[in-house]
Amino acid sequence: MTRFLQTVYTHRIKALVILLAAVFGYVATNLPNLQKDGRVEAFMHESDPALDTYYAMRREFGQDNRLVVAVASDNVFSTEFLTKFSRMHRELADNVPYVSEIFSPYNIPFIEHEDGGVYLEELVRNMLQRGRDPQELRERILSTPLYQNFIVSKDGSTAAVVIEPYRYAPAANDCVPDPSQGLICPAVFTPLSERALLGAPQYAEMTAAARQIVARYEGEGFDVHIAGAPVLSTEIVRMMEGDMPRFTLACVIITVLAMLALHRSFLIAIGAFLSFATAIFSTLATISLTGTAMTPPTQLLIPMTLVVGLCTYIHFIATVLKTRSTEPDGRKALANAVKKANTPILFTALTTAGGLLGLAAAPLAPITALGIFGTVSVGLSYVLAMIWATLVFRTLPERYLNRQSDKPGVIASVLHAGAMMSARSPRQTLAVCGAFVLAAGLGIFQLSYSHNSLLWLPGDNDARLSTEYIDGTFQGTVNLEMVITPTEGLDFRDETLLKAVEETARGSYAAVDIPIGRHTSIISFVEETNQAINDGDPAALTIPGQEEIWDQILLLEGQGIDDMKRYVSMDYSSGRVSFQTPWLEAKLYSDVIQTIETRFEAALGDTATVESTGLIALLAKTSKKVLDSMTVSYALALALVTAMMAVALRSVGLGLVSMIPNVAPFAVLLGVMGYLGIPLDTFTVLIGGIITGLIVDDTLHFFHNVRERLSAGEIMENAIGGAMAEIGRAIFTTTIVVMAGFAVFTMSSMSNIQSFGLLMASGALLALLSEVFIGPAVLMIYDRLTNRQPTAAPARGLADAPA
Repeated sequence: MTRFLQTVYTHRIKALVILLAAVFGYVATNLPNLQKDGRVEAFMHESDPALDTYYAMRREFGQDNRLVVAVASDNVFSTEFLTKFSRMHRELADNVPYVSEIFSPYNIPFIEHEDGGVYLEELVRNMLQRGRDPQELRERILSTPLYQNFIVSKDGSTAAVVIEPYRYAPAANDCVPDPSQGLICPAVFTPLSERALLGAPQYAEMTAAARQIVARYEGEGFDVHIAGAPVLSTEIVRMMEGDMPRFTLACVIITVLAMLALHRSFLIAIGAFLSFATAIFSTLATISLTGTAMTPPTQLLIPMTLVVGLCTYIHFIATVLKTRSTEPDGRKALANAVKKANTPILFTALTTAGGLLGLAAAPLAPITALGIFGTVSVGLSYVLAMIWATLVFRTLPERYLNRQSDKPGVIASVLHAGAMMSARSPRQTLAVCGAFVLAAGLGIFQLSYSHNSLLWLPGDNDARLSTEYIDGTFQGTVNLEMVITPTEGLDFRDETLLKAVEETARGSYAAVDIPIGRHTSIISFVEETNQAINDGDPAALTIPGQEEIWDQILLLEGQGIDDMKRYVSMDYSSGRVSFQTPWLEAKLYSDVIQTIETRFEAALGDTATVESTGLIALLAKTSKKVLDSMTVSYALALALVTAMMAVALRSVGLGLVSMIPNVAPFAVLLGVMGYLGIPLDTFTVLIGGIITGLIVDDTLHFFHNVRERLSAGEIMENAIGGAMAEIGRAIFTTTIVVMAGFAVFTMSSMSNIQSFGLLMASGALLALLSEVFIGPAVLMIYDRLTNRQPTAAPARGLADAPA
């Protein structure tokens, strides 16, 4: 590193040109392709069995990611309302892209029995064409299970257009035939497993088009709400796109102000800004290069890169300037600074990377990505900060360099006083700090886990308000899917099987603690047909005998009712029962899924297998996996950080001791969260791995400086005081940078990110206090225990402790 940085120092112009050209070329090539994704599926690994099951269900039966446009009115069953509603339906059908199916009162199949035959009509379309009064069919419509809480609310106050997207995303080489131009398409077979499923970019297009259309219809007596999983994921991505520039700009301002306040040099401030900018854009370009999408958790890379890079920059530039105050030769001063500071700086980077790598074992894809690309960011920040600090040092004017002093300032003196108070009364200090940590840490037992992306949005957000309205009116905007596969010799037309499935589905409403808006399967179509055949008799809304089932399904196929095919496979070898529920806290779904799945398994026995899937199942499994893996991820992060500390300090015992001031702030933070009722969510669950790695920066510099002084013959108390006086200003500055860096999250549009930012900023302050008071105390006690001699003995110190 010394030779490398001296080369940069000597050939600063060439180094600057090469560095900027390399970074600009890499970023310009890859960054424009950066993707963003806020879907529930984006939280799962591609290899996750739950995601495989979900995608298999979508390929077989169709989408459950639906857009819902609900319209409330004082009189839904009026010709005036339905005429306007029908125009909106047609415009949505014609102008929203990627629409596979669209349902509403306008076109929903209406099965009628007239003159000895069964007729299939489009409900409102034919009603309006015939000039019939909609009030005549009001009771029939509201009593039809196929319509209830689907295209009309149970109380009849709201009608809805339900848009089901394509299963697959269009490919660049897709061919669209145009007979009028003589264009035909060759027959090309592509296995379904190789087709890309519809994703975030297409959902965003659909949502934007739908919103633009419905905005023209909004008015008195036509209160429009648009919701659904595609709308929610699009809204999260939109907020990310708004947050990222704000985060980046705030980080730039913090960088410049911190350097101006610390060194009163615009050139040093510019160097810090370039260090951050090149590191973050290179990291984002790397994410884009790998095809990984940015998700809400991976936004944390922006302040993390600022903190890691700026801490490296601050420590190194401070060390270089101090060595220059006693060594006028720039190359020699640089070499001395590298010799003195590179080891703690390097191992700080390694320990921070170790803390982040612990997250790579997480079961959620965004957290794994944060761990992996956070490690990339740490490596880039370390190298780039050292280069930019060297270039700045080489460019600083001589008069500025000559003004530098190695004497501690006011900040360092204050921290020195605190450290010495702790060092002189270590047992008392640890007793007080230990009691505080214990009292705060007891709150950990009150922690709970939460995952509800709807609550990430502000309370006045349109997407959130619409989702809550439709959930309240229709009792649901998301689905739980039960895929039922009959055993050999049976299919999904068997009378006994269908009756067992329907009885179990109906009984599930009272068996769970959350509202269920409706359930739908092929049985719904069979029952509706059976009622129509029996002249609309409500008592005939039931499953008929086996012969009638075969006849009625054949009749439905002949009438062209393709809707029922969304609930059964082409050969009737499997079917699904779709339960509609509100968008709720993920952990609430776990018991619901277990209850319903167990009921089906008990009812069907060995006649069929049952598998739960759908967005609700993904949410529930996401919640459970985070909780199950949290302990493992934290343990792995702590183990890696501890190992790195032991190597850096050349002592296993000292490495273990150094973790005490690192872990204490984390324990206090979790306890405070428990007392305040702040849950662990997809963001706050990351605090342990991230803050442990960041706190290590100050700990390692402090402990390493103490050890170096002990090796030079100082006694422990003097070594502690000298180390704090030397690096106190840098420790204080890095703390302020960490706090400010994560405080930028309070600018976020999403409430969970705001909470995360405040917690991380608080954790940084706790870390500084821990470093000043707990660090010196544990060093003094460890020194006494390992040496078994009075601390005043100059010939024996911590540096001689066995490794």
